[in-house]
Amino acid sequence: MVIKKILSKKAIVFMLIVCLTSLPLGTVFASKVSDIQGSWAEAQISKWMEKGLISGYPDGGFKPDHSITRAELVALINKSFGFVELEERSFKDVKASDWYYSSLLAANAAGYIQGYSDGSFGPNKKVTRQEFAVIVSKLLALPSSDSANKFSDTSTSPLWSKVAIGSVYDKGIMSGYSDNTFHPESFTTRAEAVVILDGSLTIKGESSFGTLSYDIAGTYGPATGEEKVSQNVIINSSDVTLQNMTILGNLLLAEGIAEGEVFLKNVTVNGVTTVSGGGAHSVHFENARLTSVIIDKKTGIIRIVVEGSTVISDIQVQSPATIQSSSGATIHTVTLSKALPKDSQMSLLGSFKNVIVLAQNINIGLPQGSVQNFSFNKDASGNKLNNGASILSLIMNASTNVVGNGTIDQAVINASGITMEHAPRNLEAGKDVPSNVNVNIGGVNRPAATPTQAPAVTTPISPVSPGTSDGTVTPTATPAATPTATPTATPAATPTATPTAAPTETPTVTPSATPDVTPLPTLSPIPTMVPTFTPEPTPPGPTPQPEQYNVNGTIIRADGKEIFKEGILYISKVQDNMTIGYETKLVDGKFSINLYDGDYQITKVSDLNSSDFISLFYTFKVSNEKPIPSSLDIVIPERHEGTIKYQDGTSISNGSLLILRIEPNLSVGFSAPIKDGKFTLYLPDGDYLIKNQNNYATEEQISLYYTFKIVNGLTEPSQIDIVIPSKIKGTIVNSEGVAVPSGTLMVHRTDTPELNIYYAQIYGGNYSLFLPDGSYQADGFYPVNMSSRISIDYRFIVNNGKTTPNPLAITIPKGYNGTIKNADGRIFRYGSITVYKNNEDGSQSFYTAPIFSGEFKLFLPEGTYQVNSLFNGEDQIPFNYTFTIAKGQSDPNLLNILVP
Repeated sequence: MVIKKILSKKAIVFMLIVCLTSLPLGTVFASKVSDIQGSWAEAQISKWMEKGLISGYPDGGFKPDHSITRAELVALINKSFGFVELEERSFKDVKASDWYYSSLLAANAAGYIQGYSDGSFGPNKKVTRQEFAVIVSKLLALPSSDSANKFSDTSTSPLWSKVAIGSVYDKGIMSGYSDNTFHPESFTTRAEAVVILDGSLTIKGESSFGTLSYDIAGTYGPATGEEKVSQNVIINSSDVTLQNMTILGNLLLAEGIAEGEVFLKNVTVNGVTTVSGGGAHSVHFENARLTSVIIDKKTGIIRIVVEGSTVISDIQVQSPATIQSSSGATIHTVTLSKALPKDSQMSLLGSFKNVIVLAQNINIGLPQGSVQNFSFNKDASGNKLNNGASILSLIMNASTNVVGNGTIDQAVINASGITMEHAPRNLEAGKDVPSNVNVNIGGVNRPAATPTQAPAVTTPISPVSPGTSDGTVTPTATPAATPTATPTATPAATPTATPTAAPTETPTVTPSATPDVTPLPTLSPIPTMVPTFTPEPTPPGPTPQPEQYNVNGTIIRADGKEIFKEGILYISKVQDNMTIGYETKLVDGKFSINLYDGDYQITKVSDLNSSDFISLFYTFKVSNEKPIPSSLDIVIPERHEGTIKYQDGTSISNGSLLILRIEPNLSVGFSAPIKDGKFTLYLPDGDYLIKNQNNYATEEQISLYYTFKIVNGLTEPSQIDIVIPSKIKGTIVNSEGVAVPSGTLMVHRTDTPELNIYYAQIYGGNYSLFLPDGSYQADGFYPVNMSSRISIDYRFIVNNGKTTPNPLAITIPKGYNGTIKNADGRIFRYGSITVYKNNEDGSQSFYTAPIFSGEFKLFLPEGTYQVNSLFNGEDQIPFNYTFTIAKGQSDPNLLNILVP
């Protein structure tokens, strides 16, 4: 796959979501609100509510006649137009903690709105009609027009608005009133905003989404590349995987998923993602790009796993959930909504930028990880926070009970009734409370305004067992060699704060190695600053003992000369069909970690000094809390270097290779970075296939078929020099001659005993292949949004980089629907059907189609066909049935098959 670029141009420290009281977010198919029936804008508002772009207020009204502010408008535009890229910009009247901060950054990147000349943005200013005209004109890049002169009240309007008013009037997006006025300085209402933006999207050609539903388990989307889906999408079955898609509409993970799993891999959703189904076995977002995610399940707890390079702007939690954010993933804001029922259990694992609590009387668990900013709204009273993580800033605007041994750098008290089991490092009273407000710390009331640098408990975080009361279901890896702070009793003295870096590790959920995944570089952990000080005398008690680890080992290179002075070791465990990832520090070639019983694989290691990132395959077991083998002594295989270049001698400056181990038959994938046409491999003995290469500069993925062996640490051939064949271009159309917009073409070589398979991505009816000389057959086409391939038969020859026929031009035959039943009336539910026909040259062409609920679809050219087998999911059933496809024939009854 082509690794997508990170959407943010700069690191954004604080991002908060759209406030529910300002611009509420609804679920994908929200019911109608009470005050739009009969409204002139009822149709557009209803449509936008169905898309999940806007919804009513908690009191059941939409308030269509209320004016819209600049902050509300940019949030609505970003959501409806799918603007997610961020570009940092500072305004003197905007703080990073404002709910609209991230919306302004996205608007700044999109370039449709700017601030004022005095450096302000005016987020709470109401939007005038002339300002809205300018915004729409920029959104659609409309040409200037003098049509505004037709209105009687625009003669004195400034030129910057006049030309825009004329532009939107010419396009029919905004119009005047019956008295020939435009009212340029009148404020835009919420109803007007929806209607105007709906018209803008119509002009842009993105308004007609429709709905696409996936109701059957399977994998949907191309194996490589990226496909656009200009519809709303619903997943209503468990065990569904969406991959390599950009969804222009909304995504609903519906109740039909029940307690099952769903995977989104390399999926971008421009609209709203609503999660209403899924359970403890998780909804996985891997390398995804999501704007707003709403978690809203009627019963039970949903577990959300965010992994890889996933970026989510905001998650709004309306029902109990566990959210796990892996290293490398980014969740800007999690909001625990007022809709969360009393006594709900919430669990957050990993790193989070902002957590906002609007709910009351819920239990929040932070078993491990870090939160930059954690705040409780002034109405969010009666909550309990069980903190085992590191919180940089905790702001409590309502009564809160904070327990647990995690660290809190700064706590701001803005309410009474706050209790804390342990003192934060710094404590202060907020501006909204009297200076003498008290906070109960460790059972003792003390003024919140008293400056403190209290000792923070730094007991190593223990692994969290599955099924704990806080909803956590994933084991947590304890970082190696975490220092433990032991307070020492000395006479009272002035505390001194001398920061020392205490590295912390965040375990991650990472995908297991797959043939088309290129590992992303992992950043070094951010050290947490732990002050060293002289605390007040404490009662005598047991001294905390150093943490004991049940898995220990060493790692060296094969030549024994180089050890890893400092690095990171990556470990994965497969449990309940889910891969759980761990990381641990590597110091002087040694590592330690606590792991539960199960089967594990060491997948890669990074050397922080040399920047080497090495794929590995080393397996071990933990049984009765003891590793097998008892000591993990890992040897990095011998180093092998190779080169890769194009046919014309041009090198690939920056990219990666995907290598598969084919013997022993382990289905193991390795990767190797390419730099200036060179790559380095560290592989054990075995037979290997270089499957594809990614060129990061051109974002081009090339399917390869290059085999080699490693025997006794030596490669055969002795030098791996890969030459990418010349590019071959072709076209592909459907039976009506219309270009196939997107998909994946599968080609195999027919003149060798080996099954050499190549893939090519289709864009606008065009594709490119890089094939050595030989005979080939294009036998499969994977259209977007289909998990099963369409069988085709297109044969060609490559000789000296030229093809016969030339150019390659594939036509997908017409599709014929069919049904299949058993003789006793039972539906032949799942399986596949294979048919063949004899060609004039003596060869045979085979076509296969999947069977779902007794239905199938075959794409066949004219001819007489024999059904030679059926597969019912378990057994191959011999079958004898003949039918003919005649010229111009429509769906024939001949494909309604009865199985004896």
